[in-house]
Amino acid sequence: MATKPLPRPTLWQRTKKLVDRTLGTVGGTLSKPPQAEELEVAPAPVAARQPLPANADMVPPVFLEGFAEIFAEIRPNFRQVVYRLRDARVAWHGTALKGLRVFLPSLPQPRMEMEFAGTFLLRQLKSRAIPLLQTNPVGLAFDSWSGNYFHWIAEVLPRLALLRRVQPNCVLLLPGPRPPEYITRTVSALGFTRTHVVSPGELVTVPDLWVAARPGRHGYMVPELVREVREAIMASLAPHLDPARRATRRLYVSRSRQGWRQLTNEAQVVAVLERYGFETIYFEDMSFVEQVRTMYEAAIFIGIHGANMTNILFMTPGSHAIEMMSNTYVNPSYLAMADSIGVSYSLVPSTLGSPLEVEHNYADITADPALVEQVIRPLCTDR
Repeated sequence: MATKPLPRPTLWQRTKKLVDRTLGTVGGTLSKPPQAEELEVAPAPVAARQPLPANADMVPPVFLEGFAEIFAEIRPNFRQVVYRLRDARVAWHGTALKGLRVFLPSLPQPRMEMEFAGTFLLRQLKSRAIPLLQTNPVGLAFDSWSGNYFHWIAEVLPRLALLRRVQPNCVLLLPGPRPPEYITRTVSALGFTRTHVVSPGELVTVPDLWVAARPGRHGYMVPELVREVREAIMASLAPHLDPARRATRRLYVSRSRQGWRQLTNEAQVVAVLERYGFETIYFEDMSFVEQVRTMYEAAIFIGIHGANMTNILFMTPGSHAIEMMSNTYVNPSYLAMADSIGVSYSLVPSTLGSPLEVEHNYADITADPALVEQVIRPLCTDR
Protein backbone atom coordinates (compact mmCIF):
# COMPACT_ATOMS: atom_id res chain seq x y z
CA MET A 1 0.00 0.00 0.00
CA ALA A 2 1.50 3.32 -1.07
CA THR A 3 1.99 6.03 1.52
CA LYS A 4 -0.75 8.66 1.40
CA PRO A 5 -0.12 12.41 1.58
CA LEU A 6 -0.47 13.91 5.04
CA PRO A 7 -3.78 15.75 5.51
CA ARG A 8 -3.70 19.55 5.35
CA PRO A 9 -3.65 21.29 8.74
CA THR A 10 -7.16 21.89 10.04
CA LEU A 11 -8.50 25.35 10.85
CA TRP A 12 -8.04 24.53 14.54
CA GLN A 13 -4.40 23.52 14.01
CA ARG A 14 -3.66 26.67 12.04
CA THR A 15 -5.40 28.85 14.65
CA LYS A 16 -3.57 27.15 17.51
CA LYS A 17 -0.23 27.75 15.82
CA LEU A 18 -1.00 31.45 15.50
CA VAL A 19 -2.19 31.67 19.13
CA ASP A 20 0.92 29.81 20.35
CA ARG A 21 3.22 32.23 18.57
CA THR A 22 1.35 35.24 19.95
CA LEU A 23 1.27 33.96 23.52
CA GLY A 24 4.88 32.81 23.28
CA THR A 25 5.99 36.28 22.25
CA VAL A 26 4.05 37.85 25.12
CA GLY A 27 5.42 35.33 27.62
CA GLY A 28 8.94 36.03 26.41
CA THR A 29 8.57 39.69 27.27
CA LEU A 30 7.13 39.00 30.74
CA SER A 31 9.45 36.26 31.91
CA LYS A 32 13.18 35.63 31.68
CA PRO A 33 14.58 32.31 30.39
CA PRO A 34 15.11 29.75 33.19
CA GLN A 35 18.55 30.00 34.76
CA ALA A 36 20.51 26.76 35.04
CA GLU A 37 23.96 25.63 36.07
CA GLU A 38 25.91 24.19 33.15
CA LEU A 39 28.30 21.27 33.68
CA GLU A 40 30.48 20.52 30.67
CA VAL A 41 31.22 16.81 30.91
CA ALA A 42 33.46 16.97 27.82
CA PRO A 43 34.11 19.56 25.09
CA ALA A 44 33.34 18.96 21.43
CA PRO A 45 35.90 16.40 20.19
CA VAL A 46 38.65 18.06 18.16
CA ALA A 47 39.13 14.98 16.00
CA ALA A 48 35.47 14.70 14.99
CA ARG A 49 35.28 13.81 11.31
CA GLN A 50 32.56 13.39 8.76
CA PRO A 51 32.19 9.70 7.86
CA LEU A 52 31.69 8.58 4.26
CA PRO A 53 29.97 5.48 2.82
CA ALA A 54 32.33 2.63 1.98
CA ASN A 55 31.07 2.86 -1.61
CA ALA A 56 31.41 6.65 -1.87
CA ASP A 57 32.69 6.29 -5.44
CA MET A 58 29.23 5.17 -6.62
CA VAL A 59 27.24 7.66 -4.51
CA PRO A 60 25.88 10.74 -6.38
CA PRO A 61 27.03 14.21 -5.18
CA VAL A 62 23.58 15.07 -3.81
CA PHE A 63 24.12 12.58 -0.97
CA LEU A 64 27.73 13.43 -0.21
CA GLU A 65 27.07 17.16 -0.28
CA GLY A 66 24.05 16.70 1.98
CA PHE A 67 26.08 14.68 4.48
CA ALA A 68 28.80 17.34 4.49
CA GLU A 69 26.34 20.21 5.05
CA ILE A 70 24.67 18.47 7.98
CA PHE A 71 27.98 17.54 9.58
CA ALA A 72 29.21 21.14 9.32
CA GLU A 73 26.02 22.27 11.09
CA ILE A 74 26.20 19.61 13.80
CA ARG A 75 29.88 19.56 14.73
CA PRO A 76 29.73 22.58 17.11
CA ASN A 77 26.93 20.79 19.01
CA PHE A 78 29.11 17.85 20.01
CA ARG A 79 29.72 19.46 23.41
CA GLN A 80 28.68 17.11 26.21
CA VAL A 81 26.67 19.14 28.71
CA VAL A 82 24.37 18.45 31.67
CA TYR A 83 22.25 21.26 33.13
CA ARG A 84 21.03 21.63 36.71
CA LEU A 85 17.72 23.44 37.04
CA ARG A 86 16.14 24.32 40.40
CA ASP A 87 12.40 24.18 41.14
CA ALA A 88 11.28 23.27 37.64
CA ARG A 89 8.27 21.43 36.30
CA VAL A 90 8.43 18.61 33.77
CA ALA A 91 5.56 17.63 31.49
CA TRP A 92 4.69 14.16 30.23
CA HIS A 93 6.53 14.79 26.95
CA GLY A 94 9.79 15.74 28.67
CA THR A 95 9.44 19.50 28.33
CA ALA A 96 10.87 21.35 31.33
CA LEU A 97 9.42 24.74 32.23
CA LYS A 98 9.65 27.44 34.85
CA GLY A 99 7.27 30.35 35.12
CA LEU A 100 6.15 31.36 31.63
CA ARG A 101 9.21 30.01 29.85
CA VAL A 102 10.28 26.66 28.47
CA PHE A 103 13.80 25.40 29.21
CA LEU A 104 15.15 25.14 25.66
CA PRO A 105 17.63 22.27 26.19
CA SER A 106 14.65 20.06 27.07
CA LEU A 107 13.22 20.45 23.55
CA PRO A 108 14.21 18.31 20.55
CA GLN A 109 15.20 21.54 18.75
CA PRO A 110 15.36 25.13 20.10
CA ARG A 111 13.25 26.28 17.13
CA MET A 112 10.32 24.37 18.64
CA GLU A 113 9.98 26.82 21.53
CA MET A 114 6.84 28.44 20.19
CA GLU A 115 5.05 25.09 20.04
CA PHE A 116 5.30 24.88 23.82
CA ALA A 117 5.35 28.55 24.78
CA GLY A 118 1.68 29.31 24.15
CA THR A 119 -1.43 27.30 24.99
CA PHE A 120 0.68 24.55 26.56
CA LEU A 121 2.06 26.96 29.16
CA LEU A 122 -1.38 28.46 29.80
CA ARG A 123 -2.77 25.01 30.61
CA GLN A 124 -0.19 24.70 33.38
CA LEU A 125 -1.66 27.71 35.16
CA LYS A 126 -5.05 26.11 35.77
CA SER A 127 -5.84 24.79 39.23
CA ARG A 128 -4.82 21.15 39.55
CA ALA A 129 -2.74 18.94 41.80
CA ILE A 130 0.87 18.79 40.67
CA PRO A 131 2.89 16.08 42.44
CA LEU A 132 6.19 17.09 44.00
CA LEU A 133 9.09 14.69 43.58
CA GLN A 134 10.73 14.90 46.98
CA THR A 135 13.65 12.62 46.13
CA ASN A 136 16.69 14.47 44.85
CA PRO A 137 18.20 14.60 42.36
CA VAL A 138 15.95 13.83 39.36
CA GLY A 139 17.29 13.14 35.86
CA LEU A 140 15.71 14.02 32.51
CA ALA A 141 16.96 12.79 29.13
CA PHE A 142 13.84 12.29 26.99
CA ASP A 143 11.81 14.82 24.99
CA SER A 144 8.70 15.01 22.84
CA TRP A 145 10.36 12.98 20.06
CA SER A 146 11.45 10.13 22.31
CA GLY A 147 8.36 8.00 21.77
CA ASN A 148 9.97 6.99 18.48
CA TYR A 149 12.30 3.97 18.63
CA PHE A 150 15.09 5.69 16.71
CA HIS A 151 15.03 8.81 18.84
CA TRP A 152 15.13 6.78 22.05
CA ILE A 153 18.00 4.51 21.01
CA ALA A 154 20.08 7.01 19.03
CA GLU A 155 19.48 10.20 21.02
CA VAL A 156 18.15 9.50 24.51
CA LEU A 157 20.64 6.75 25.36
CA PRO A 158 23.75 8.87 24.69
CA ARG A 159 22.17 11.49 26.97
CA LEU A 160 21.74 8.84 29.64
CA ALA A 161 25.41 7.96 29.24
CA LEU A 162 26.18 11.59 30.03
CA LEU A 163 23.73 11.77 32.91
CA ARG A 164 25.13 8.72 34.68
CA ARG A 165 28.56 10.34 34.79
CA VAL A 166 27.29 13.14 37.03
CA GLN A 167 24.18 11.64 38.70
CA PRO A 168 24.26 7.82 38.43
CA ASN A 169 21.87 7.38 41.36
CA CYS A 170 19.25 9.93 40.34
CA VAL A 171 15.56 9.18 39.94
CA LEU A 172 15.18 8.97 36.18
CA LEU A 173 12.01 10.33 34.56
CA LEU A 174 10.48 8.06 31.92
CA PRO A 175 7.66 8.66 29.42
CA GLY A 176 4.39 6.90 30.25
CA PRO A 177 1.95 5.42 30.64
CA ARG A 178 3.77 2.08 30.33
CA PRO A 179 7.35 2.28 29.05
CA PRO A 180 7.95 -0.47 26.46
CA GLU A 181 10.58 -3.17 26.80
CA TYR A 182 13.24 -1.35 24.82
CA ILE A 183 13.05 1.55 27.29
CA THR A 184 13.11 -0.52 30.47
CA ARG A 185 15.87 -2.82 29.17
CA THR A 186 18.15 0.01 28.04
CA VAL A 187 17.61 2.11 31.16
CA SER A 188 18.58 -0.88 33.26
CA ALA A 189 21.59 -1.61 31.05
CA LEU A 190 22.90 1.90 31.68
CA GLY A 191 22.64 1.37 35.42
CA PHE A 192 19.57 3.41 36.39
CA THR A 193 17.60 1.58 39.07
CA ARG A 194 15.23 4.30 40.31
CA THR A 195 12.65 5.67 37.89
CA HIS A 196 9.46 7.72 37.85
CA VAL A 197 6.99 7.39 34.98
CA VAL A 198 5.35 10.65 33.90
CA SER A 199 1.93 9.67 32.58
CA PRO A 200 0.24 11.42 29.63
CA GLY A 201 -1.14 14.79 30.70
CA GLU A 202 0.82 14.75 33.96
CA LEU A 203 3.07 17.53 35.24
CA VAL A 204 5.57 17.02 38.05
CA THR A 205 7.43 19.56 40.18
CA VAL A 206 11.14 18.83 40.59
CA PRO A 207 13.23 20.76 43.14
CA ASP A 208 16.55 19.53 41.69
CA LEU A 209 16.41 18.65 38.00
CA TRP A 210 19.42 17.44 35.96
CA VAL A 211 18.90 17.66 32.19
CA ALA A 212 21.33 15.95 29.83
CA ALA A 213 21.53 17.95 26.60
CA ARG A 214 21.61 16.18 23.26
CA PRO A 215 25.28 16.00 22.16
CA GLY A 216 24.62 16.49 18.46
CA ARG A 217 21.57 16.44 16.17
CA HIS A 218 20.18 14.81 13.02
CA GLY A 219 21.42 11.43 14.22
CA TYR A 220 25.04 12.55 14.51
CA MET A 221 26.01 11.60 18.06
CA VAL A 222 29.42 11.68 19.73
CA PRO A 223 31.00 8.34 18.65
CA GLU A 224 32.43 7.63 22.11
CA LEU A 225 28.96 7.88 23.62
CA VAL A 226 27.45 5.65 20.94
CA ARG A 227 30.07 2.97 21.67
CA GLU A 228 29.49 3.31 25.40
CA VAL A 229 25.75 2.76 24.92
CA ARG A 230 26.26 -0.25 22.66
CA GLU A 231 28.74 -1.90 25.04
CA ALA A 232 26.41 -1.46 28.00
CA ILE A 233 23.42 -2.99 26.18
CA MET A 234 25.38 -5.90 24.71
CA ALA A 235 26.91 -6.68 28.10
CA SER A 236 23.50 -6.68 29.77
CA LEU A 237 22.06 -9.04 27.14
CA ALA A 238 25.10 -11.31 26.84
CA PRO A 239 23.21 -14.34 28.28
CA HIS A 240 20.82 -14.12 25.30
CA LEU A 241 23.57 -14.11 22.64
CA ASP A 242 25.23 -17.16 21.06
CA PRO A 243 28.85 -16.42 20.07
CA ALA A 244 28.73 -19.27 17.54
CA ARG A 245 26.10 -17.36 15.55
CA ARG A 246 27.84 -13.99 15.70
CA ALA A 247 27.88 -12.23 12.29
CA THR A 248 26.75 -15.30 10.34
CA ARG A 249 23.51 -14.21 8.62
CA ARG A 250 22.49 -12.02 5.67
CA LEU A 251 19.34 -10.08 6.47
CA TYR A 252 16.87 -7.79 4.74
CA VAL A 253 14.44 -5.93 7.02
CA SER A 254 11.11 -5.18 5.37
CA ARG A 255 8.86 -2.17 6.06
CA SER A 256 5.94 -3.61 4.09
CA ARG A 257 3.88 -3.84 7.29
CA GLN A 258 4.44 -0.16 8.09
CA GLY A 259 2.03 2.61 7.09
CA TRP A 260 4.65 4.77 5.39
CA ARG A 261 8.11 4.82 3.81
CA GLN A 262 7.83 1.51 2.00
CA LEU A 263 9.93 0.05 -0.80
CA THR A 264 7.71 0.29 -3.88
CA ASN A 265 9.46 -2.48 -5.81
CA GLU A 266 10.24 -4.75 -2.88
CA ALA A 267 9.49 -7.98 -4.78
CA GLN A 268 12.16 -7.22 -7.40
CA VAL A 269 14.74 -6.24 -4.77
CA VAL A 270 14.01 -9.30 -2.62
CA ALA A 271 14.43 -11.53 -5.69
CA VAL A 272 17.99 -10.19 -6.06
CA LEU A 273 18.75 -10.53 -2.35
CA GLU A 274 17.49 -14.11 -2.16
CA ARG A 275 19.97 -15.14 -4.86
CA TYR A 276 22.71 -14.10 -2.42
CA GLY A 277 21.25 -15.90 0.57
CA PHE A 278 19.41 -13.05 2.31
CA GLU A 279 16.52 -13.72 4.71
CA THR A 280 13.60 -11.29 4.99
CA ILE A 281 12.81 -10.28 8.58
CA TYR A 282 10.18 -8.11 10.27
CA PHE A 283 11.16 -6.38 13.49
CA GLU A 284 7.46 -5.98 14.35
CA ASP A 285 7.39 -9.71 15.13
CA MET A 286 10.27 -9.52 17.62
CA SER A 287 10.80 -8.46 21.19
CA PHE A 288 13.63 -6.01 21.89
CA VAL A 289 15.91 -8.85 23.02
CA GLU A 290 15.14 -10.77 19.82
CA GLN A 291 15.96 -7.72 17.71
CA VAL A 292 19.32 -7.30 19.44
CA ARG A 293 20.11 -11.00 19.05
CA THR A 294 19.13 -10.95 15.37
CA MET A 295 21.42 -8.01 14.62
CA TYR A 296 24.25 -9.56 16.62
CA GLU A 297 23.96 -12.47 14.20
CA ALA A 298 23.94 -10.26 11.06
CA ALA A 299 27.02 -10.30 8.84
CA ILE A 300 25.32 -8.18 6.16
CA PHE A 301 22.17 -6.16 6.81
CA ILE A 302 20.15 -4.13 4.30
CA GLY A 303 17.03 -2.00 4.63
CA ILE A 304 15.49 1.28 3.58
CA HIS A 305 15.84 4.47 5.58
CA GLY A 306 13.68 4.43 8.70
CA ALA A 307 13.62 3.45 12.36
CA ASN A 308 14.14 -0.19 11.37
CA MET A 309 17.76 0.75 10.60
CA THR A 310 18.32 1.81 14.23
CA ASN A 311 19.28 -1.75 15.14
CA ILE A 312 22.55 -1.28 13.27
CA LEU A 313 23.76 -0.31 16.75
CA PHE A 314 23.74 -3.99 17.74
CA MET A 315 25.74 -5.31 14.79
CA THR A 316 29.24 -6.72 15.21
CA PRO A 317 32.13 -4.38 14.38
CA GLY A 318 33.49 -5.38 10.99
CA SER A 319 30.09 -6.43 9.63
CA HIS A 320 28.27 -4.59 6.83
CA ALA A 321 25.17 -2.36 6.84
CA ILE A 322 23.52 -1.18 3.61
CA GLU A 323 20.88 1.54 3.40
CA MET A 324 18.55 2.33 0.50
CA MET A 325 17.89 6.07 0.66
CA SER A 326 15.98 8.49 -1.55
CA ASN A 327 17.84 11.44 -3.06
CA THR A 328 14.95 13.62 -1.88
CA TYR A 329 15.59 12.97 1.83
CA VAL A 330 19.28 12.81 2.63
CA ASN A 331 19.83 11.75 6.23
CA PRO A 332 23.20 10.60 7.68
CA SER A 333 21.87 9.10 10.92
CA TYR A 334 22.70 5.48 10.19
CA LEU A 335 25.95 6.27 8.42
CA ALA A 336 27.08 8.06 11.59
CA MET A 337 25.87 5.24 13.84
CA ALA A 338 27.61 2.53 11.81
CA ASP A 339 30.84 4.51 11.62
CA SER A 340 30.81 5.06 15.38
CA ILE A 341 30.87 1.34 16.17
CA GLY A 342 33.11 0.08 13.35
CA VAL A 343 30.41 -1.28 11.04
CA SER A 344 31.03 -0.75 7.32
CA TYR A 345 28.22 1.31 5.74
CA SER A 346 27.25 1.36 2.07
CA LEU A 347 24.51 3.36 0.39
CA VAL A 348 22.19 2.32 -2.42
CA PRO A 349 21.21 5.66 -4.03
CA SER A 350 17.47 5.47 -4.61
CA THR A 351 14.63 7.70 -5.78
CA LEU A 352 11.31 9.05 -4.57
CA GLY A 353 8.56 6.45 -4.81
CA SER A 354 5.61 8.65 -3.82
CA PRO A 355 3.87 11.64 -5.39
CA LEU A 356 5.55 14.97 -4.70
CA GLU A 357 2.78 16.04 -2.32
CA VAL A 358 3.76 13.29 0.17
CA GLU A 359 5.98 14.75 2.89
CA HIS A 360 9.46 13.45 2.09
CA ASN A 361 10.14 12.15 5.59
CA TYR A 362 7.24 9.73 5.09
CA ALA A 363 7.53 9.07 1.35
CA ASP A 364 8.12 5.67 -0.22
CA ILE A 365 11.30 4.97 -2.14
CA THR A 366 12.19 2.99 -5.25
CA ALA A 367 15.54 1.18 -5.43
CA ASP A 368 17.20 -0.04 -8.62
CA PRO A 369 17.69 -3.83 -8.22
CA ALA A 370 20.83 -3.60 -10.37
CA LEU A 371 22.36 -1.06 -7.96
CA VAL A 372 21.40 -3.25 -5.00
CA GLU A 373 23.25 -6.15 -6.61
CA GLN A 374 26.22 -3.94 -7.43
CA VAL A 375 26.57 -3.11 -3.74
CA ILE A 376 26.00 -6.55 -2.23
CA ARG A 377 27.89 -8.72 -4.74
CA PRO A 378 31.43 -7.90 -3.57
CA LEU A 379 30.40 -8.24 0.07
CA CYS A 380 28.91 -11.67 -0.52
CA THR A 381 31.70 -13.03 -2.72
CA ASP A 382 34.36 -11.91 -0.23
CA ARG A 383 32.95 -14.08 2.55
